[in-house]
Amino acid sequence: MRHLFLINPHAGKYDRTQEMREKLRTALAGRDEPWEAAVTQYPGHGAELARAAAERGEPVRIYDCGGDGTLNEAVAGAAGFGNAAVTHYPMGSGNDFLRMFGPDACRFYDLRALLDAPQAPVDLIECNGRLALNVCSVGFDARIGLGAADFKKLPLVSGPLAYQLSAVRTIVQGIHRPYRVTIDGERLPGEAFTLICACNGRYYGGGFNPCPDAVPDDGLLDFVLIRKVGRLRLAKLLSEYKKGKHLRSGAFQDILIFMRGKRMEI
Repeated sequence: MRHLFLINPHAGKYDRTQEMREKLRTALAGRDEPWEAAVTQYPGHGAELARAAAERGEPVRIYDCGGDGTLNEAVAGAAGFGNAAVTHYPMGSGNDFLRMFGPDACRFYDLRALLDAPQAPVDLIECNGRLALNVCSVGFDARIGLGAADFKKLPLVSGPLAYQLSAVRTIVQGIHRPYRVTIDGERLPGEAFTLICACNGRYYGGGFNPCPDAVPDDGLLDFVLIRKVGRLRLAKLLSEYKKGKHLRSGAFQDILIFMRGKRMEI
């Protein structure tokens, strides 16, 4: 088994490349297996490196040493290659995909355990020709995720806080847009939506939990849609949405659509 470690120097608050190289030397000392640490240089580089490693045809395990973005690149690059597997050593500000593992998420911080951990297949989302592992979203929540990058640059602002600050700004700027949505051929009622999520994983946006029951290997996506809603009401409901309580909350009854399926068109 060959091991490839993709290190993103921009994941988290500071560059941990040298720290990671030292950890790898220690974890792999005495193992008679080839390994390589590659530092990603630009957006999409992780996918290129993962694909090049998979295309060699030999068994390879690819480790994302970064955040959710680097993980997605590694998965997209290795997708479709039966000789390649991907795992995650979390170094990002959110590390949202791992949250679904609950207390077991801490095991991903054990490099030695990852080297020999069992493998399992998972589903992926295809969106406009690109692949995603966790959640694809359109609307209010997507604009929050995009805007969080502005706040992550500020001193003393953690990943989750950056998303919270971006949420406040997005509420002020306006929250719903006109969309027409079809799921598995069924046109959904409504012409305006606040947010639309296709969930393979359970968490995104620094800990928001849009679909607490999503399973990444069941062959289905969990679709969560919130119809047009006003700023004040959304502000009151945001806490329940973050905690994953909205699917069973009466406060969302008139604005929530939840479906499981395979295809959504917007």
